Amino acid sequence: MPNVPVNFAVYPRREWQVLTTPVAERTTELVTPHVLGNIKAFNDEISMADVMEIYQPLVNYLLLRKAQYDQNHAERQNFLQRTNTKSPFVIGIAGSVAVGKSTTARLLQFMLQAEFGDEQVALTTTDGFLLSNAELQERGITDRKGFPESYDMRGMIEFMDEVKDGSPVIRSPRYSHDISDVVEGEFDEFKRPEIFIIEGINTLQASDRSPVYLSDFFDISIYVDAQTKLIEKWYLDRFHALLEQTSRTNDQANFFWDWTQVPLEKADAAAMQVWDTVNLVNLNDYILPTRERADIVLHKSENHEISEIWLRKF
Repeated sequence: MPNVPVNFAVYPRREWQVLTTPVAERTTELVTPHVLGNIKAFNDEISMADVMEIYQPLVNYLLLRKAQYDQNHAERQNFLQRTNTKSPFVIGIAGSVAVGKSTTARLLQFMLQAEFGDEQVALTTTDGFLLSNAELQERGITDRKGFPESYDMRGMIEFMDEVKDGSPVIRSPRYSHDISDVVEGEFDEFKRPEIFIIEGINTLQASDRSPVYLSDFFDISIYVDAQTKLIEKWYLDRFHALLEQTSRTNDQANFFWDWTQVPLEKADAAAMQVWDTVNLVNLNDYILPTRERADIVLHKSENHEISEIWLRKF
C-alpha cells in the first residue's frame, strides 16, 4: 500500500469501476483490442479491462469537469463583456519515465475525440521543448538531460499561454526518440482544439526562472504513479525491447544501435547507470515531489495494472 498524501481520497479499482454512464459506455465500444494495440506506447501493457474499469469512468469524470469549465468560462466572458473566444480545456499528464504516461495520454485522446467528433482533441508532449543535444553539450549539462534545466521552460510557458488564449494556430516542436533529439524545424500544428492534452515528466514542476508554473494553465492534471522498483523494472524491460527492435530492423541510425553491438551485460550496465544517476535522481528530486499537486493519481501495480485512483479532496 503506497503512502497516500492526506489531500487525496483513495478509490480502489473495484469501487472506481462502477462509476460510469451510458455516454462513457458508448465511447468505450469504439476501443477494440486492435485499436488499443495501436494506441499503447512501446512495450507498455494495458488491457481491455483497464479501458472498461478505469478509463471509462475517468472519461466520464473529465467530461463532467469540462462541462463545468465551459460554463465558468462563458460566465466570466459575459461578466467582462467580451466575446466568448474558445479556450481549450487543458489536461496535463505527469509521471516518471517508463511508467506509461504516453499510453494514458493517447487513450484519453482517442476516447475524448469520440465524444467531440469534428472538434479536435489535441495531444503534445514536453519532449519537444528539450534543449537540443548540441545545446546541452555546449552548456555542459548533457548528463542532466530530462532535468528541469534541460528544458526551454520559457518556451513551454509561452506555448501554453497561446493555447489558453485560443490562438488560431499553435505549433509544438517535435522530438524524435529514434535519434533522441529535437527535430530542428519540424512542428505539430493545432487549430483551436476543444481539448488540449500535454504530457511529460515535468508538467507539474516549477521553474526557477519563472514564477509561473506550467500547470497554472491546466484545468485538470493527472499523475501516473507506481512504486519505484516497478518503474525501474519497466525501464529495463523497455530498454531490452528497444534493443531487440533496433537489431531486428537493422536501424543503424537509431540511438540504440551502438548498444546492440556489445554484449547484453555491458548494455544493461550502461542502462542501469543512466537509471541510477539520471532517471532515479530526477524521479526522487523533481518528479515524485509534484505528485501531490495533481488532481488525479492513477496508481499502478504489477503488470501496469491500475489498482487505485486517488482524487484530490481540495
